[in-house]
Amino acid sequence: MLSDKPQLHQYILLVMLGAIWGSSFFLIKVTLESISPVTLTAFRLFFAFLVLTSLMFVLGKRFPKDAKTWRYYILIGITGNILPFVLISWGELHIDSGLAAILMAVIPLTALLIAHLWTEDEKMSLPKFMGTVIGFGGVILLMGPEALNGLGDSVLGQLAVAFASFCYGASSVFARKVGLVKLDPIVNGSAILLCASVMALPMAFIVEDPMSLEPTMVSIGALFMLSILSTAVAYIILYYLLGAVGASFTALNNYLVPVFGMIWGYLFLSESYEQEAFIALAVILLGIIITQVKGKSAKRLMNRFAVSKKAGEEV
Repeated sequence: MLSDKPQLHQYILLVMLGAIWGSSFFLIKVTLESISPVTLTAFRLFFAFLVLTSLMFVLGKRFPKDAKTWRYYILIGITGNILPFVLISWGELHIDSGLAAILMAVIPLTALLIAHLWTEDEKMSLPKFMGTVIGFGGVILLMGPEALNGLGDSVLGQLAVAFASFCYGASSVFARKVGLVKLDPIVNGSAILLCASVMALPMAFIVEDPMSLEPTMVSIGALFMLSILSTAVAYIILYYLLGAVGASFTALNNYLVPVFGMIWGYLFLSESYEQEAFIALAVILLGIIITQVKGKSAKRLMNRFAVSKKAGEEV
């Protein structure tokens, strides 16, 4: 059963997830300098599996034994890991990271729609829809309209990233639909990464021959960061939030991803930003807040809007 309203620690975890994944696009770019996309995906998943499974056994947890649960794990391993990881890595070879971030921001919209159709306790509401759209607008404002200039230049690259965002949204809702989120998040993450690794590693050796690559130490370091932080740690947070507050709320972290991409650029790359970037941040946060308006509060907001509109018409 979902919480009626996310608690403070769940908001903090949402922000942490956005912060962790906000570094992913940069780390992927660095890794791709000397490691090919499918190989990157396979070893990112494998190293993350080793880390998370080691933690699982240290904590005395064990994998589930029923075949039905493992079928779900395999499906999510494909749709929530292999497909989006390969598509994003390949797509970033052809499009700018700013446009990729905007295309990935479609995830909350996808999750909102699919959750409405598939679940009984995450139905769409006017505040959810308005907040999600406002947040998406904030992402576009943050990245700048010029980030859309490349839209249409590399259609396949854009479609790859857009479809990856759909896969993420759909797999998150599916995990809630079939009840996987009721299990321990560390066990879920370990099992899904195991399934994904078993499929991705042979694929990498067939398609790209990883042994022929000559990766730099910088790319290897970025790959380890992707595996440990952006995958293993992120999965623990992800599956906890999916079970506690649902897919629609959890998907909002994707609006924070480009925000933290901006923050990391400012802190570590000495990048500077115009005033519009901070306005965009405020718009994104406003959108997230609006999605959590419920019941009587939503009605009061709509009544106030109707009254102010009527007063304007009378004037």
